[in-house]
Amino acid sequence: MTRAFDVVIIDEAAQAVEPATLIPLIHGCRQIFLVGDPVQLPATVISQTAQKLGYGTSLFKRFQAAGFPVQMLKIQYRMHPEISTFPSKEFYEGVLQDGEGLSRKRPWHSYSCFGPFCFFDVDGIESQPSGSGSWVNQDEVEFITLLYHQLALRYPELKSSPEVGVISPYRHQVKLLKDSFRSTFGDQSRELIDVSTVDGFQGREKEIVIFSCVRCNKEQKIGFVSDFRRMNVAITRAKSAVLVVGSASTLKQDKHWNNLVESAKERNCLFKVPKPLTAFFAEDNLKTMKVERRPPPELNARVLEEINQEVVRQELMNVDDAADHADAGDDDDADMDADDGGGDD
Repeated sequence: MTRAFDVVIIDEAAQAVEPATLIPLIHGCRQIFLVGDPVQLPATVISQTAQKLGYGTSLFKRFQAAGFPVQMLKIQYRMHPEISTFPSKEFYEGVLQDGEGLSRKRPWHSYSCFGPFCFFDVDGIESQPSGSGSWVNQDEVEFITLLYHQLALRYPELKSSPEVGVISPYRHQVKLLKDSFRSTFGDQSRELIDVSTVDGFQGREKEIVIFSCVRCNKEQKIGFVSDFRRMNVAITRAKSAVLVVGSASTLKQDKHWNNLVESAKERNCLFKVPKPLTAFFAEDNLKTMKVERRPPPELNARVLEEINQEVVRQELMNVDDAADHADAGDDDDADMDADDGGGDD
């Protein structure tokens, strides 16, 4: 008889169908820990019939619905706080906390358009390749290619390792992006730029992530881009900068996307991209987005403390000098009295 486990820990449990989760439990166990995020993408179920009958429900989700104790890990150690602000408020009831050191400025943060959280409003044209259920947006492909070119041109360190990820909900858009990068930057782009679907990127991270939303139409239809779990995955893959490219007017019909666009607007990181798209990266335009460098708050506090200490030290020195002068004056008077006394004798 096969020995049972004492403890079984299953990672990404919210993304697994129940039969898959049950496999490591067939020999039994005394304790099981399911680790996962129910507000990220669930398991992929091809059959619509199976999906309707609940096959896509994970054991994690079923236990949670049944009232089993769920402990949320509230401290995130990946994203710059400017990135985590929106998903924390929108998907995690505002309880996410940021680990230490995440607010560190990166070289590309010297331009607001390469900041931690940006939305580029591109009024492009969506289309559907013949015979496919997928969508593409050539304008977004062109803009993202230009965007990466500017990043790589100004910050060569991004070309030394695959620190940039480009993701999209649609497979055909991913293919167009790969083709564009290959024709523009050569075959080495496959090693330097990680291009994938949002679903294929769950559980991964990059220093910079560019997200192509694709959908842009007068009817304001966005398909499965409206899935808040897919949206959550897409905007939480980046460590220092998430750059969202999409049509604000189309996406805003959805509640969560409207909130994201409004959040970008409130934080002055919503950029309207004109045509031709190259005009956005004209040097004169980029100069207007140059961020004034300021010492970090902790440095300001340290400098202020040093100044205060120096002021106190100077004041103490002045007091000591005044006391020395007073003592010297008393000595002179004493000498004069002594001389006068000697003269009387």
